[in-house]
Amino acid sequence: MTLKQAFDLFIFDRQTFCGDKTIENYENTIRYFIQWLESERRSTRDQIDLDSITTSDLKQYVVWLRNRSSNEQHPFKDPGGKLSARTVRNYTKDLKTFYNFLAVEGYAEDRAASLKVIKAERKVIIPLSALDVEELDKYFNLKSATGCRNYCIVHLMLDAGLRADEVRILRIQDVNFDNKYIRIRGKGNKERLVPMARNLRKYMYEYVYLHRNLVNTDAFFSGSSGHVLTSNGIKSLFARMRNKTGIDRLHPHLLRHTFATCFILGGGSVEMLRILLGHESINTTQMYMHIASVYEFNEYPYELDPVFFNTYQRRSPRKRR
Repeated sequence: MTLKQAFDLFIFDRQTFCGDKTIENYENTIRYFIQWLESERRSTRDQIDLDSITTSDLKQYVVWLRNRSSNEQHPFKDPGGKLSARTVRNYTKDLKTFYNFLAVEGYAEDRAASLKVIKAERKVIIPLSALDVEELDKYFNLKSATGCRNYCIVHLMLDAGLRADEVRILRIQDVNFDNKYIRIRGKGNKERLVPMARNLRKYMYEYVYLHRNLVNTDAFFSGSSGHVLTSNGIKSLFARMRNKTGIDRLHPHLLRHTFATCFILGGGSVEMLRILLGHESINTTQMYMHIASVYEFNEYPYELDPVFFNTYQRRSPRKRR
């Protein structure tokens, strides 16, 4: 079996149960290893025999990742010129997943089993404050089609906790204006319901009935060219917003992170936050409890719409007369 065949089989297997974003990440990280090996062997992936790749090769690749020259270009390169420990960790974990798949399916030995995954310090993400959001909202011209659309994209992450990809694949039928909730298709095609904040509902309604120009598709948002919104379209939007607002740390996950932290600060429970965010394990959600308990805002924290706390507030049973 060639390396190319092994890669194609792995990606095909992931497509049976992984989301699009996860598949894209696997394609990028494993392809990066393949390109390195092609350079080392001076052979193409369809010429490299899978059995010829040794554990020593895999270890050399990880060492190479950790010691890249500062003049080599890479989309995840930090200012110091080297890949971050977190990126090296993710690339190594994906390589181990690749080889674990090959071993389970009987295609090859698990030569990555002994690879050590380096520890990466958890990056502290400081939530947006109320003043940050106020500054951000100045960017949107809500009377224009683009401004209204961009406001909705951003506030779906900020006021509903959606991931960027969940915003991108949102459909018209997922938004229930009458009952004031959104049906989210999350990772692994698992669905959850999230209530709509009042302002978000208002501008999403205006966008649909005044500005949305898509035909022959049920996609909620369109890109600047009139086609369905893409991942690159969202990345471009955030790049423009960082430039205009001066909030350099602005990215989609920061908005979701702000939603989660402010939900806890507003009195929401960790279990309900887990449901709203679409986490499988409450352990993933627990970190927001820690952040909310130790983080001291220099400015007022952003306040979520009361609908989140009214909807899920436990009501006391009425006493029988």
